[in-house]
Amino acid sequence: MHAGEGGAMRMDRLRHDRRRQAGRSLVEIMVALAIAAVILAAILITVSGTGLSGRRYDAQARLNDEGQVALSLMNRHLRMAGFWIPGSPVQSLDSEDMLRGCRNGFNNPTAANFANLSCASGAGNDAIAVRYDGRQPGITPTDCLGASAGIPADGWVDNRFYIAQSPSTGNPALYCRGNGGGGPEALVDNVEAMRIQYGIAAQGTLSDDPVVFDPPAYGGRTVRYLNADSIASCASGSTPANSWCAVTSIRVCLLMRTEDGAADEPNTPYIDCDGNTTSQADRRIRRAMVTTISLRNRTSVSAP
Repeated sequence: MHAGEGGAMRMDRLRHDRRRQAGRSLVEIMVALAIAAVILAAILITVSGTGLSGRRYDAQARLNDEGQVALSLMNRHLRMAGFWIPGSPVQSLDSEDMLRGCRNGFNNPTAANFANLSCASGAGNDAIAVRYDGRQPGITPTDCLGASAGIPADGWVDNRFYIAQSPSTGNPALYCRGNGGGGPEALVDNVEAMRIQYGIAAQGTLSDDPVVFDPPAYGGRTVRYLNADSIASCASGSTPANSWCAVTSIRVCLLMRTEDGAADEPNTPYIDCDGNTTSQADRRIRRAMVTTISLRNRTSVSAP
């Protein structure tokens, strides 16, 4: 081998080794960084979305639980409207003395007497008051707040349900004022609105017998639901159409909302208790929850 050929081969190996030891180009580095950034962004978005979804699901679960509790509490007391046991010191009870509703709330929900409740004018939430005999063998009658001290000796329980702002949380809440001696208290927080409709039963035939307990003789299926301001007054022995005497069921709708901005976006649409699709910009989740309550004691009882 000539000296010139050997030198050429050494130069070729040197150039080959330099190419083999060379680093990545700037373009390759930029591409790698871009891919890493995309992957990192995807991971962050996934983690963030999972956290938001978890908070949203927790808020929705709490909303549903609070709505069910509120409806259950109202159901328990409203279905007792007009309950009366034999031998009660009260010898008669007109329909309007056991159930009273107002379309825009009560002027005076804490009035001492049931008969003094009056309806407010203007826009507002519905309110409802109910009376029944709370005495049962071996059981002390209590109101919607579990109090018994102020309930009269005859055992008549008087409960009023309405919406008011809670001073402790600043949120609208479902309130109840009973006659057990205490003041009104919030039962469930974040109840934004309440709408109540009253089921009117088909007209029946009046009984000729003296009536001690007087939900007059209406029977059969519910033929319509009306707001409180569309229901007429009635008196003992009188059965005008669309009157309080003909009310045999109650449909309650509560508009519940989450405690904080749990919605993914502002202006999330929802259907309110009046059936309107609307939205608000506070990023709260809202849901209208409805129940229908049968008034079990709307039957005539003849005097013995």
